[in-house]
Amino acid sequence: MKMVFRALVLGSAIAFAASAASAQDTQTTTQNPFGQGAQAGTGDTAGKKKTRVAAAPAAGQFASEAEAKAHCPGDTVVWVNTGTKVYHHAGSSAYGTTKRGTYMCEKDTAAAGFRAAKNEKRK
Repeated sequence: MKMVFRALVLGSAIAFAASAASAQDTQTTTQNPFGQGAQAGTGDTAGKKKTRVAAAPAAGQFASEAEAKAHCPGDTVVWVNTGTKVYHHAGSSAYGTTKRGTYMCEKDTAAAGFRAAKNEKRK
């Protein structure tokens, strides 16, 4: 009985090795969709850290406080956290410091779907 079992296991191992070898042959003969000489997944970005590029501000949103003040001289400039859709006034600890945000005129915030922070007073 042990001999039959060993023969089956050994036969399975040989069959597996043969199928793996034929699979490797098949792999090397398939055409690369990325072009000749290119290896999938190992392009110029292999081993490099991806850097995030800030999205361009939407209409009425400004990258700097000076740009916002020039656009709305008679209105208050606020910092809008675009992730939470909450805006903060100058003097707030969150003003200009959140990871995702932009400067806007306060009059434009409601139309854009932003609301004032509940835990701070307007200065």
